[in-house]
Amino acid sequence: MQWHNKESRKPLNTKKMKLIAQLQHLDRLDDLIRRKATGSSDQLAARFGCSRRTIYNYLKTLQELGAKVSYCDQRRSYYYETPLPGDLHGLLYPGEAGSEE
Repeated sequence: MQWHNKESRKPLNTKKMKLIAQLQHLDRLDDLIRRKATGSSDQLAARFGCSRRTIYNYLKTLQELGAKVSYCDQRRSYYYETPLPGDLHGLLYPGEAGSEE
């Protein structure tokens, strides 16, 4: 994880660090949804160290990006009815193995 600007080697400001953390949570949530391994919203909040409201906001963001997310009571997991169009991980970590180019 990189917490400084490569060009200037200056520390990133708090807003940028918060945005990076949110994007990393979205990427992690996307992965868990794809694997149908999220657990409940309470379990996700505990796993991510945030509130249940924040989890709902992340789910809303994924939906705004084009995904259709639902919850399965039997699996106790969120899942994609319609997945994200594109590779969120590849956008966040270009050049990593497994990301689209």
